[in-house]
Amino acid sequence: MLNRGRVRYLRVSLLDSCNLNCFYCRPDSQSTHKEVGSQPPEMFERSIELLHQLGVRKVRFTGGEPTLYKQLPRLIAFTRSLGDSHHIALTSNGLLLHQHARELAAAGLDSINISLDTSERERFKRITGKDAFQQVISGIDAALKYIGTVKLNCVLMRGVNDEDAANMVAFADQRGVDIRFIEFMPSRSEPNRDRRYIAGDEIRARLPYELKPVYSDPAAAARYYESPRLNIRVGFINPVSHPFCRDCDRLRLASDGNLYGCLFSGQSTNLFDLLENDPGSSGEAIATLVRSKKYLGCAQAEQLPSFIRMGG
Repeated sequence: MLNRGRVRYLRVSLLDSCNLNCFYCRPDSQSTHKEVGSQPPEMFERSIELLHQLGVRKVRFTGGEPTLYKQLPRLIAFTRSLGDSHHIALTSNGLLLHQHARELAAAGLDSINISLDTSERERFKRITGKDAFQQVISGIDAALKYIGTVKLNCVLMRGVNDEDAANMVAFADQRGVDIRFIEFMPSRSEPNRDRRYIAGDEIRARLPYELKPVYSDPAAAARYYESPRLNIRVGFINPVSHPFCRDCDRLRLASDGNLYGCLFSGQSTNLFDLLENDPGSSGEAIATLVRSKKYLGCAQAEQLPSFIRMGG
């Protein structure tokens, strides 16, 4: 097992293209969705199988937007074939789920996180650059019909959508899905975090509910709360104000084959190259990468990430 069993979670970014243009995720100069640069599924399969042998038991497929990757059902089915002990998850913007939710569930998908930053159509258009709010709602409904566990992810930004927090909780409660509010983090496309940043504790204090903490897995990013007035849990992912790096159990595989120990780390090893040219050294290379994990948090980032390339 890697690092005394700490690394059990692999996030796989399948491609770095998307069908939305959220301003905080990608540079303004980057064009909208182009189906280019996708790696063949065999490289992802070999990587997932190797990391399974080394102890990984949860795999989350991300992007870009992973539902644009045509071989996604194949990768889910392959990961499921490695054993029922795997938890297979997906993070999606929901735009295509009305078409694909049933097929993804049949392939073996266990859970999905759907990114939605507002409950208002016009605000959605301003944030994402696309008038597709109702299409995402249809995707959420399809996910609820076919996929076992559905959660909403909401990045809150001061002066952009922070006033929508209570409406988002009501929206999630109406559909019976947990919601997690995520602190705005610096990235290559938005290096100046301060003007948009709002702490999770401030959002929690604003919500019109008496929220009581419930047990959260120490290795999980979210800390959850419940209220007698809600049928759902409200989670907060606060990597800036309350870093959770100490208990991190994640590795991140980017679509170009680079494996990272941290979203904000400048250190990586190209797993695709190792598997092609020197597979016998891949295990030790991964162990070295894991030992290099510094657990410092985004406040002490070695480099700012590209969320569209590394999956957020």
